[in-house]
Amino acid sequence: MPPIRSLHIALWVVYALVLAVHIWALLTGAEMLQRSTQPLFAPLLIAALVTALPRRTRTSTLTLLGLVFAWGGDSLAQLAPENVQLISVLCFLLALVCYALALAPLWNRTRDPMRIALAIPYGGVVIGLFVACADGSGPLLPAVAAYAVALATMAFLSAGGNSLTWTGGTLFLLSSSMLAMNWFLPGAAIAYSSVWVMAFYAVGHALLIAGLVRTIPARRWAPACRAGAALVIVEN
Repeated sequence: MPPIRSLHIALWVVYALVLAVHIWALLTGAEMLQRSTQPLFAPLLIAALVTALPRRTRTSTLTLLGLVFAWGGDSLAQLAPENVQLISVLCFLLALVCYALALAPLWNRTRDPMRIALAIPYGGVVIGLFVACADGSGPLLPAVAAYAVALATMAFLSAGGNSLTWTGGTLFLLSSSMLAMNWFLPGAAIAYSSVWVMAFYAVGHALLIAGLVRTIPARRWAPACRAGAALVIVEN
């Protein structure tokens, strides 16, 4: 196995271990461990993306940019706890826009009628949740409205990529919906909601990125060219 492929696989294994540690920290109330593991999610996904793709493409560039914004949402909010909601909403809004732009061409090329039919209710879920959370969002209402639109769009477009993007988009939608309920609908709290939010987010994010990587056929560890005849043209 080429070293770069071994590194790529190792990065996914490390990601799974970091997620397991983070969930354990949430369950046991180890706050310092929670704060130190969450900012590692996006960098590990960035590394997995970079080690897989031999060259920059439109999809990989948008995916990378989305991961940078996601890292901001995971990390910057910890530096300003008093503005955690605003920072998280804005950073992940930008991440969702990037992911939606990356998914749009794939949706046009590989639309699966069944997946699209199942994705249509996403819009209804997001609209209903936004209406329910509108009163509790206060001055964040415009940002939350924009986030709701971006979330529904990304989740819908993820259904047109492949099974990984579709599952990842769905889990991302569930995570964001539960987080919105925690923030803006205190009376609708769900048991172990913080654990479910992070589990759905981290797994969904990983599946979304893995699905986007799968849509790009070339890999770093693949031969530069296949065996066969080559035509060489020499110009004088």
